[in-house]
Amino acid sequence: MNIQARFYFLIHKIILLTVITWFALANTNVAEAAPQYSMICSSCHQMPPLDSANEKKNPANGAVPGNHQNHAGSAASSCAKCHGTGANDVLAYDTSHRNRIIELSDTLGYGRKTAGVFMNQTSVPPNPLGTCSAAVCHSNGKGVLRTTPAWGSLAPADCNTCHDATPSTASHNKHIAGYGYGCIQCHTDHTVEARPFQHATSAGRNIDVHFSAPSNSSGTFAANQCSNIYCHSNGQAGGANVTATPSWGGSATCADCHGTAATAASLSGKHASHVNNAAVLGTNYGCVECHSATVSDNSTISDVTKHVNGTIDVAGTKVGSVTVTTGPTCASSSCHWDGKSVQRPVTWTQATSLGCNGCHGTGNAFGAPDYANGGAGLANANSHAKHATAADTCVNCHSRTTNTGLAIIAGSQHTNGFINYTSGNGKTFGKQANKTCSDISCHSGNGIVVNVPSAQWGATLDCAGCHNIPTSSVGGSHTQHLSKAGITCEDCHTATASGSTGIKAGAPHVNNSINVGGGIVSTFNADKTCATVCHNGTSPVWGNPGGVTVCGTCHSVGPPFATNFSQYYTGDQALHNVHFGGTYGPNITIGATANGCATCHAFTDILSANHDNQTINLDGTKVTNITVGSLNLAIGNSGLTAQCSTCHNQSTEWKNSAAAGGSRLVCESCHNSGSPSVINGKSAPDKPFASTSGHGMAGIAQACTACHNNNSQHIGVVGGTKRLFDVYSSTTAGAGCNSCHSDSGIVTTASKQNMRVHQASGLGSRCSDCHDPHGTSNAKMVSSIINGTAVSYSGTSTFANAGQTGVCQTCHTTTQYFTKAGITPPQTHMDSTTNCLTCHLHNPTNGDRAFTAPGNCDACHGYPPAPRNVAGLEFGLQGKWSSARFEDYSGGGGAHIVGAHIPATAKASDGWANCTPCHKGGASRHAKVLPIRNHVENITVSVDQQLRFSNDVFAIYTTAKLLSAGANRSGSCFNVSCHFATTLKWSTER
Repeated sequence: MNIQARFYFLIHKIILLTVITWFALANTNVAEAAPQYSMICSSCHQMPPLDSANEKKNPANGAVPGNHQNHAGSAASSCAKCHGTGANDVLAYDTSHRNRIIELSDTLGYGRKTAGVFMNQTSVPPNPLGTCSAAVCHSNGKGVLRTTPAWGSLAPADCNTCHDATPSTASHNKHIAGYGYGCIQCHTDHTVEARPFQHATSAGRNIDVHFSAPSNSSGTFAANQCSNIYCHSNGQAGGANVTATPSWGGSATCADCHGTAATAASLSGKHASHVNNAAVLGTNYGCVECHSATVSDNSTISDVTKHVNGTIDVAGTKVGSVTVTTGPTCASSSCHWDGKSVQRPVTWTQATSLGCNGCHGTGNAFGAPDYANGGAGLANANSHAKHATAADTCVNCHSRTTNTGLAIIAGSQHTNGFINYTSGNGKTFGKQANKTCSDISCHSGNGIVVNVPSAQWGATLDCAGCHNIPTSSVGGSHTQHLSKAGITCEDCHTATASGSTGIKAGAPHVNNSINVGGGIVSTFNADKTCATVCHNGTSPVWGNPGGVTVCGTCHSVGPPFATNFSQYYTGDQALHNVHFGGTYGPNITIGATANGCATCHAFTDILSANHDNQTINLDGTKVTNITVGSLNLAIGNSGLTAQCSTCHNQSTEWKNSAAAGGSRLVCESCHNSGSPSVINGKSAPDKPFASTSGHGMAGIAQACTACHNNNSQHIGVVGGTKRLFDVYSSTTAGAGCNSCHSDSGIVTTASKQNMRVHQASGLGSRCSDCHDPHGTSNAKMVSSIINGTAVSYSGTSTFANAGQTGVCQTCHTTTQYFTKAGITPPQTHMDSTTNCLTCHLHNPTNGDRAFTAPGNCDACHGYPPAPRNVAGLEFGLQGKWSSARFEDYSGGGGAHIVGAHIPATAKASDGWANCTPCHKGGASRHAKVLPIRNHVENITVSVDQQLRFSNDVFAIYTTAKLLSAGANRSGSCFNVSCHFATTLKWSTER
């Protein structure tokens, strides 16, 4: 080795040792989460490494022989392509790659690589260096590998070093020879780049396809297919452009880019409406009819210069006058007219597809011609508005053009220049001169109406043109109904008639049926029995006026009031049953006749004028404060409110108890009024807090019937189960309340679900020992008196108080904290205003009884505690110290949130497993005194001696001051194997 070589070798060793020493010192006393030095790749060499001007290394700037500048980038990941995945370790600032070996991937075929490694070159590297023979980045792009020039030599002069001069594949010939494309239209022009061969440095990369005009600069090439390029598209611009994805080396037809009639959904613009739309056009159009300058048929391009040229060439017999640049629009084609010589301008790119109303009636949804009626028999006469009420009605007169009104019969009479009409849909008519039709089945109801005259198109008919008017000649029972004040045709023929003189728009009319229903008619049967609100559920026969003669025809006069009782007003049957025979009602006595009704009603003569007069007759001496609103026979709503002077002390609405739109009387109407009702001499128990602080309060809104059976015997019953359902009378602790509180569909707040009782037996074993479900003056339905003590409770900060009237204090006599004797035990546990439920849950999930403190470590402090003074910490997330929370006192969090101390996956259920390395005493030395900030001196740190770095001395935590009131100071670990030497302070704050 000559003097110059030895000099460079010495310099190399000095630099290497210096860097290794620098890394060693940098990693000595620095915690994992906060390294003292921020090492990056360029701390030693540039990224990418500099190439030296000759075959020698340059210690002044770190340049080495090679071609790094053409191969690597600034990211450490670019090193891995040649040096293997081990180089990625630098992303974590790991210095392990400084192993005096240049690692090279075995797949490169590098000429000087032996035995799986390539030892460091000396300061005078061999010349020339090796070559790569198996690097995919040096190939023709089709799998043929090229041996590279020697590492460090000049870059080749042109593309042919790797690529063939002119690729000869069939697909290349089609594009280059057929359409005159050059390489740069599908590939990036690397010849103009500062580093022309930089594109080939990504080992294993795909062929770089980068499109330019006329293709599409945003096009892509993947999986051997082109996507989103103009030259393989339907030729449209913007969002209308649909591209095909041909495979390189394959073949393509017109259909691959433009689609066919069979794939109409993929066609651009309105092609589908023309080439596959016989249901509208009556036939399908071919390509040549609108693009005769480009194609000669549906599959042959006749002029390549007018294909893939950036222009839509439109010409042909069907097109008429076309403006491509403004729409395009066919303004004078032979296709789009209204049948009355009015052309409809249409836009090729319009968003709305054309239906019948695109050319015919443009003012309605289904296309009924809506031009102004010029008069009966004239050329522009128009009666479509009266005849065409829906799409299917078109078939009535144009059955050879359409059989649905929504589609055209293929090959039919459409777009043929004529107005064709033929009867259909079961309709018949005769054609006469002057636009006149005779024997029209629609106008006679298929014979229901006789002697109906002919009608002229454009003329007008009124009701008398078909029906016999006045009503006296109609027959049936019309006279009895229409002669009564307020009854019109519409009351029984609601869907058809408007009053007695008009027809509703779109109504069922001229449909060969007599439509009866709605209004006052519930049902009208084939035997002409009629059920209406007028007859209280009975069904008299139409045309038999003698069928309704006595009261019993419509009203029952004894219990259990049959379904035909008082059906004028929906729900009266149930309400009457409640008062006369219901188990929970007052059981009014009633005889064989209707004399019991006199309890509330004044006698009414059913033959007098005030019968069936939409008025309820009540005896004002027995039922007071009567108010009757407007009656609506159609919905059975009486609008009645009244107060019974002998029963209900508060005004009640008769309809609210069972009528449509109402419900039975709520319990509070008798029990929560401040003046409870007295029925049959019995006063209703008053529950004044039920709706304000009990289960009826806002947010809970449970009715009394949620717990009480309102169908059980009620008025006058003393004692018993208080009408509770069986589950609420259960002797199982908490069973009644938890029937709701354990159902998340009923009780949605997690803190109120799955509640548990406090004791297994005796006082505290039932929810009602502490709670009154009807509410009290206390919050949370806490009973006013518990265990003989008057309780004061207004919220979660009042579980204990100086007067010993807190919820917890009423029973606690032997507990350590907050007893009945006082709130200040010898050892402070927690402030009396703290919410006890924070730790002592009413609904513990571990199976304990209510208020038993949970055993997990995070019940009192974070698992682990986290420092407040370190910005950017992430914890409390899955996989990131999910049970951690901020420290309870300054300095307590310290370095817990460092992976080497407490794993990021740690969770509170792990218990002492993650803590004993530093808190060796475990549970035996754990004082459960809260709050921790007031008892810092109870914290013990005892390092497990198995963690000693040296066996000569103990591992200890030293120089700490564990004191309360902010006087604490964290310490350092000495002689621990995880840090070798004395560590930094546990907390950067203390």
